[in-house]
Amino acid sequence: MAIIEVKDLHFSYEENIEALKGVSFSIEKGSYTTILGHNGSGKSTIAKLIAGLLEAKSGEIYIDGQKLSIDTIADIRKKLGIVFQNPDNQFIASSVREDIAFGLENYCVDPLKMDDIIDKYAGLVGMKENLDKEPSNLSGGQKQRVAIAGILAMHPSIIIFDEATSMLDPTGKEEIKKIIYDLHGDDKRTILSITHDIEEALKSDYIIVMNEGKVYKCGKPHEIFSDTKGLRDIGLDIPFTYKVKEALEKEGIKIPYTDTIEELAEVLWSNLKA
Repeated sequence: MAIIEVKDLHFSYEENIEALKGVSFSIEKGSYTTILGHNGSGKSTIAKLIAGLLEAKSGEIYIDGQKLSIDTIADIRKKLGIVFQNPDNQFIASSVREDIAFGLENYCVDPLKMDDIIDKYAGLVGMKENLDKEPSNLSGGQKQRVAIAGILAMHPSIIIFDEATSMLDPTGKEEIKKIIYDLHGDDKRTILSITHDIEEALKSDYIIVMNEGKVYKCGKPHEIFSDTKGLRDIGLDIPFTYKVKEALEKEGIKIPYTDTIEELAEVLWSNLKA
């Protein structure tokens, strides 16, 4: 069942210069989907349109069967949360606890229940010990974890990560990617990640590749990354395991599809023993 449907979406930031050109796709409920593309491909524009932060020139967006419009946007925003790329732009309070509480207050949650909810979700992202700290004293990865906790506290059925790791150092990137994987694995919440991180996309259920405002290709990771020439032609890289497989095949060594370095090593070891 599709929880997000996008139909023939067009959008322009400037007159006569289309950022999106007839984009259509659907995202299954409970899936972990990545939208992959180089800078300027239109992937972040899609995230903002789905969240109702921009208005499409034409086309339709359905969230959980409900058409996005001025009349339904308030209801739809209760179903989704979005984590942006710059963590510094997401804080409005003077402490981590108050920042997580902000969304709960807007949802009129009973103040007597608030502390337990805050503790639960701060603990889930490893930030419980930082609840009384000022956001300015946190690392980029910690700030993103707080942003995720604030969203989880409001129980959205869909979470959008809009380049949420692009401004983080390598440690912060890995922290946030692990949380994304864990969130999807724990309760099958629908995850939509806008990214140019090839290795992250490799671990998702489904990939939508964008190029010059259009959908270039959709499919499962092995279907997408098997098209090594096509991806390179539109300026994208391929995962390390596929590079190794490609190099081996040039030497006449056929390797079956593998997702991870560990799986690839096991296949190579089996071939050596044979």
